[in-house]
Amino acid sequence: MNQTQAEAFLFREVRLLDQRKFRDWRQLLTDDAIYWVPNGDPDGDPQLHCSIVYAATPSMVDDRLQRAESPFYWVGDPPIRSVHTVSNVLLERADGDSADIACNQVIYLYRENDQRRDQILDTLPAQCEYRLRRDGDAWRIAYKKVALLNSDGLVPSLPPVV
Repeated sequence: MNQTQAEAFLFREVRLLDQRKFRDWRQLLTDDAIYWVPNGDPDGDPQLHCSIVYAATPSMVDDRLQRAESPFYWVGDPPIRSVHTVSNVLLERADGDSADIACNQVIYLYRENDQRRDQILDTLPAQCEYRLRRDGDAWRIAYKKVALLNSDGLVPSLPPVV
C-alpha cells in the first residue's frame, strides 16, 4: 500500500458511511476486526474504561447494525446523516500484507427533515487510527479507532458507525 492507496481507501470508506451504506461498510471489516470510539482518554484500555463504542468483534458491529435497522431504534428517528472530511492522512507503516494509517476527520452530523435554520450542525473533530490487512486483492479494516476530541463532554446522538 502506498500513500495514494491509503487516501483512496479512507475516502471510499467514509463515502459509504455518508451514504448510510452500513452493510457495505461492514464488508470492509476483517473477520477479527475491532471498532472503537473511546470515551475520554483515547489511550485508555477499552477493557477497563467506558467507551462510546467498543465492538471487539465483527458480530458486535453486526448487532449495532441490526439494532439500527429495527423499527424500535428511536435514536435514529429521524435518521442521523453524516458528512466526513478526511485530512492529514499519514501512512505510518506498510508492508506487503498490512498497513497502519492515521488521519484527522471532521464529522458533521444532522437529522433528515429536522433542521431549523437556527440549528447548527453537530461537528465532531476526531483523530483516527486504522490497521488495514490485505485480503486477496482488497484491503480490509482490522482495527479502527475514532478518538473524538470532545468525547469527554456532551456527545450528540451518533449514527451506528462514525
